[in-house]
Amino acid sequence: MQTVIGLGQAGCNIADQFKQYPQYKIIKIDVGLKKTKRTFGLKPQASPELYEKKLPKGIIKYLQEEVMPETLFITSCGMVSGASLSILEKIKDKTNISIMYIIPQRANIVGDKKLQNNLLFNVLQEYARSGVFKRLYLLDNQKISVIMGPVPIMRYMDSLNNMIVSSYHMINVFEHTEPVLTTVTNRINTARISTFGLMDMQNNQEKLFFDLDISREKNYYYGIPKKQLEEDENLMEAIQKNIKNNLEHDKIKITYSVYSTDYDELFAYCEKSSTLIQKLAF
Repeated sequence: MQTVIGLGQAGCNIADQFKQYPQYKIIKIDVGLKKTKRTFGLKPQASPELYEKKLPKGIIKYLQEEVMPETLFITSCGMVSGASLSILEKIKDKTNISIMYIIPQRANIVGDKKLQNNLLFNVLQEYARSGVFKRLYLLDNQKISVIMGPVPIMRYMDSLNNMIVSSYHMINVFEHTEPVLTTVTNRINTARISTFGLMDMQNNQEKLFFDLDISREKNYYYGIPKKQLEEDENLMEAIQKNIKNNLEHDKIKITYSVYSTDYDELFAYCEKSSTLIQKLAF
């Protein structure tokens, strides 16, 4: 089981999507939330710095006592995200932390939000590179929106967040499942700045949720119906072609794993990682 901590509106909305899966313990922190066992409301503050300074000690105490051995921390660049570093500092010795940092549509990154994004986007990468965090996933709503395609306004954010969560969840499930075939060896320990996304096998196209520069490692996860694994003589060739067509440079480490599923259709995901600090284009 894994703890999921959502901080701020974006973090809480994504954390809510994890409720469809029993493998996660959901904790939400944001302004105006009604207090429950795993939901904590904050008082409005005038700046990100005040959210850090005035974070209730009871929240920290609860997190330190209740986090599981593995934690996914989700936030974006709203003012409440000012409490991120304080929370992470207080729980980092209690759990292995992966971070999911959500980059909003560029038109929404203005004023204080732009300053907060610049701070977190860079500081979290530095911490990940130094090994404080297990992994930092950079996810760009602008990029994901294009991948998702047209969606009615009333379903837009739920659809976008569900695409993020379902992709993360399936990769997580595969990581804890015995593959029928794998080339995975030890991960590159310094490649901790990551993203993930979908694989379009038919068109040999990666649809990643952030444009990660100069990746060092790429991991593919293929979920394939059992019948196709037993009967498709061209499957291995298709996988190898898929990988070859997405080779970026000679020094990248590429691994893949194949899993048997009970689904009717083949599906695939990709996780891509870099050792370098990424930049965000406006």
